[in-house]
Amino acid sequence: MYKWQRIKALHTQGVSIRKIAQTLGVSRNTIRKYLKGDSPPQFKAREYEKQLDQYREEIQPMLAKGYIGTRIHKELVQKGYQGSLSSVHRFLRALKEDDKAVKSATTRVETGPGRQMQYDWKEWLLPVGGKPVSIYIHEVVLSCSRMKFYTFSLSITTADVIRALVEAIDCFGGYAHELVIDNSKQMVILHKRDGIVHYNDEFLKFCGLYGIQPLACESYRPRTKGKVERPFYYVQEQLLRGLEVASLNEFAARLREFQDEYNRRPHSKLGRPPEHMFAEEKAHLLKISSVEPALLQRKKPRRVSNDGYISHDGNLYPVPMRYCTKRVWIEIIYGRSLKVYDEAGTLVDEFELHLEKQAGRPVHPEHEAINRQYREKKTRVRSALAGKFISTFGEPGRRYLKGLRNQAGANLYWHLSEILGYQNIYPDQDIMTAIEECLKIGSYHKNSIKRLLERNEISPLSLDCDPAMIDLPPVKIKRDLSCYTLNESEAAIS
Repeated sequence: MYKWQRIKALHTQGVSIRKIAQTLGVSRNTIRKYLKGDSPPQFKAREYEKQLDQYREEIQPMLAKGYIGTRIHKELVQKGYQGSLSSVHRFLRALKEDDKAVKSATTRVETGPGRQMQYDWKEWLLPVGGKPVSIYIHEVVLSCSRMKFYTFSLSITTADVIRALVEAIDCFGGYAHELVIDNSKQMVILHKRDGIVHYNDEFLKFCGLYGIQPLACESYRPRTKGKVERPFYYVQEQLLRGLEVASLNEFAARLREFQDEYNRRPHSKLGRPPEHMFAEEKAHLLKISSVEPALLQRKKPRRVSNDGYISHDGNLYPVPMRYCTKRVWIEIIYGRSLKVYDEAGTLVDEFELHLEKQAGRPVHPEHEAINRQYREKKTRVRSALAGKFISTFGEPGRRYLKGLRNQAGANLYWHLSEILGYQNIYPDQDIMTAIEECLKIGSYHKNSIKRLLERNEISPLSLDCDPAMIDLPPVKIKRDLSCYTLNESEAAIS
């Protein structure tokens, strides 16, 4: 190009062809050729025919079988190839670069309103209260308007994925016909290269209940769902990186604020905020189906302990004492909270799950009230017992109770109940006499009362009727020894 430009310039200045040839070191014929043409010269690379090009059809099946370069070179030599191994390696690298270029080729697809939505999740290590906690950010995007929904969980199960999608549908007030997803095991069991997909049964049941068509993207090709994949970078850099929160509730509030702000921000490619475009797309969304929640979220049975607790992941959670030893059903919400239902499906209680192992057994809110009621009942019974003892035996009984309290200690009320039990055998006056005798000698024990009653041979209470006058039916209650006599056959056997 430099020589062509100089030839043109010198010729315009009137320099002869011979002089130009001497100055630039080119032939006069070359100068005449350049002066005849108006367009600048173009470089044309010499085309070479590679020896391996004629073996391309044989090499492709070998690559499909996974043959390495040395194996391919060996096979080609048997077919008549005379080149070197390094030539084969260079040829294979060129083929792989071509395949990579083809696979990297991406076309943009814009779907109509209400046609498609995309879902994905991302794991992040978030400092919560100074301790790192693994969280999973769920994102659902309407492909047309780019309207986004975010939530998070502490676990990543199929139930968590379904719950996030249901909450997104409720937030949007409808849903699209198609759902583009990744190939994670929570949704896809197997995705073959030929496009055959085996979906997770629980996830497929959710899609069937709502009438959604799932579309699993090609494996290891995340740009297939780029409308949901790309925003994760923005969430990561604009919210998550460097973020520290005191609690998960604080992060939930921050995430919701970020979602609202993101939806009000003009989209970089479309130039309009997703909120404005969503107002136009919402009319095209499918109406929310009436789906029984029990069909979407599977609950697990738990047996309540006799002291009113259920266990989950090694931690205890108190439930009402009326469910002791009974079966209840639990539902885990995003690995963050736990709901407890009775056999009829009524919500019994809800708890925030503990992030760490409990140091000890938590306090049951009903235990203190039950223990207080028991103590009050015990006090009432003891007070009634002491009141009855004083009202029955008067002033001697009161003085005896005072002495018994000093000497008997914890067995005080046992002595009182035993002494009052003597009323079933002896008259009250005789018992009071025995109590007065014990007061004189300073003996405060129920056995002392008993011995005095027995020693004084106080006549026991008379019966209301004479046993001799009771008309009992004739029953033979005794039998003679003849019933044990063996007969001749029994004696012979023995």
